[in-house]
Amino acid sequence: MLRTVKAFVAGLIIGGLAVAAGSASGQNASSKSTVTNVTQLRLYTWQKGVYPLRTRLGYRIPFAAKIPSTNQFLWIVQYTGPDTWEQKEAQYYASAERVALSPDPRVWIARPEQLMVTPVVGPGSTTP
Repeated sequence: MLRTVKAFVAGLIIGGLAVAAGSASGQNASSKSTVTNVTQLRLYTWQKGVYPLRTRLGYRIPFAAKIPSTNQFLWIVQYTGPDTWEQKEAQYYASAERVALSPDPRVWIARPEQLMVTPVVGPGSTTP
């Protein structure tokens, strides 16, 4: 039940962010292109606080928040560009900056959850 509630709340947040992001970037949902536009919700239970390096490598993080009562950090990672999500992730993890991080930030994550999401309102949604 709690997971369902979290998913519902995340959907509301992401829907609102999708509208804001689409309005801010001037994207047209009806335009066709070969550009990948991906939004991923990440919910981490942290060992200790860590902030990601992703923005310097071409990702956007339009929303991030901590949930102190559960020691969790929730963030939305977006990428728009010519590469697929998988290609972009491979580039990120292979980058010199990411490889040089010591210790590896993954050691601070007790339980990662990564969910690919589709906006339910605004640009990119199936609902007008």
